[in-house]
Amino acid sequence: MQQKPQETALEISDSTLSQRVDTRTVGIEVALRKLALSAFTMLGVGYVMVNVPLIVLLGYLWSVIPISSQANIAAIVGRLLFVAASAVSAVLGVVIVFGGVKFFEGDSTKSIGFLGVLLASFYLLCLGIGATLLLPSGNVESILFLVAPVLAMFGAATYMVPRQRFKLAGAIAGIVGGVLLAYVVFTLPVWELVFDWGISFGGPFMAMKALEAITVILVPVAAFINTLVGQYNEGKPLAHASVLFVGLVYGIGVLVSSLVLSMNLWDLVWKSPWIGPLSGLPSWVISTVVFWSASLFLIDIGGIILILTACLGFVFVAREFTQF
Repeated sequence: MQQKPQETALEISDSTLSQRVDTRTVGIEVALRKLALSAFTMLGVGYVMVNVPLIVLLGYLWSVIPISSQANIAAIVGRLLFVAASAVSAVLGVVIVFGGVKFFEGDSTKSIGFLGVLLASFYLLCLGIGATLLLPSGNVESILFLVAPVLAMFGAATYMVPRQRFKLAGAIAGIVGGVLLAYVVFTLPVWELVFDWGISFGGPFMAMKALEAITVILVPVAAFINTLVGQYNEGKPLAHASVLFVGLVYGIGVLVSSLVLSMNLWDLVWKSPWIGPLSGLPSWVISTVVFWSASLFLIDIGGIILILTACLGFVFVAREFTQF
């Protein structure tokens, strides 16, 4: 007769502890959604703001090339494709902001993610065709630069089919494309083909080349893991952890690369009255480079918030693991 009150007290204690854990988990999830929205907003706006001066500068570099030879015509067309790529990248920035809003509201981000992958692949395809025109014929990197985004598009389209074997096939195609793209990112100085200024411009997605190469492989790997285990409750923490690891790697890469590029651009501007590749250029071109350098700080802030989001997300994943 005396054991029932003790058992009831233990049950009440366990229930209270469970409610406290649930409350903390919900609080972490809300904070995570807010941080993710801030990171996506800063990165998306940064993509738009950075590509505005890029388009202006590429247009200027295109306008000063005389149409006097076949090589010059190829250089003009190549730069026009870089302009098109920058415009697509700016649209991608808008999609990133919209995806952040959808994630914050708890809506499905599958369709917006698919659109983002298609835009990113088309952006890379424009860069790849432009690089092919600017590089000597038969360059292996430029050929891979054309193959990788096509595989990414195919993988994304296949992944959208609501059957596991198609999702796995799409993820595998994305991994192959990611490996090829990683090689291109690591070996081909893309933006240096049009801005021969003696500084490093990072990868196509504004991150350190090494970390961006890792990121483009990790994205389809995360999709593969999500397809295998994400539909099971026990596998969701692993799927969440893989996505957070992608965000952490890219956040570090984009933070370091954008900061270094911004400082390098400021150094070129400071030297422009005397020496350097900007010496003798019109004042409005120098002002555009200053705007480019300043807008990169939005990317820096987005990278910092993305790192914080990933760190907080790992805390949330740890709590998910403890529930099993």
